[in-house]
Amino acid sequence: MKNILLSIGAASFMATLCAANLQAAETNTTPARIGIYDSRAVAFAWFWSSKHQTQLNELMQSARAAKAATDTNRFTDFAAKLRQHQDEMHREVFSTAPATNALAEISGRLPEIQKSAGVSALVSEWDDAALKKYPDAEKVDVTDPLVREFITPTPQQQKMLSEMQRQKPLPLEQCEELIRKGEI
Repeated sequence: MKNILLSIGAASFMATLCAANLQAAETNTTPARIGIYDSRAVAFAWFWSSKHQTQLNELMQSARAAKAATDTNRFTDFAAKLRQHQDEMHREVFSTAPATNALAEISGRLPEIQKSAGVSALVSEWDDAALKKYPDAEKVDVTDPLVREFITPTPQQQKMLSEMQRQKPLPLEQCEELIRKGEI
């Protein structure tokens, strides 16, 4: 009887230990490698992509046509959209705002980019909250592959990208203040 109780106790202990190990494995899902990128460079590349430039030019042409037709309401709407777009681009290219539109445009390609880079997640290098989720992960820079989803940089664009990446971004609050004052 004593051997049976010892066997049951040992089995129970082993089951508890295995369950604890399994639970620890399930909660410790931090990837070994994450892809980090400079969201400013990605937003810059998206801005200069031929698709985006076509859309922006169409919006500007519509605004000009409304102004020429003295359609004040339509012109005011187009001008507001253009201003909103410009403010958003300033946040994304000069500050730490996420490159939301850029990443949305290539969302279907992101898994392939991750696989190609050997990373399990993509995180902006300015997103401190997201980076804290992966404290021990190896960081792989995937800025260039993301940029190349939109453009093959001209020498002038490459120079601008290089200069941008050598400088720290504006804090988002400071960028918002400069936008509000009309200084950026």
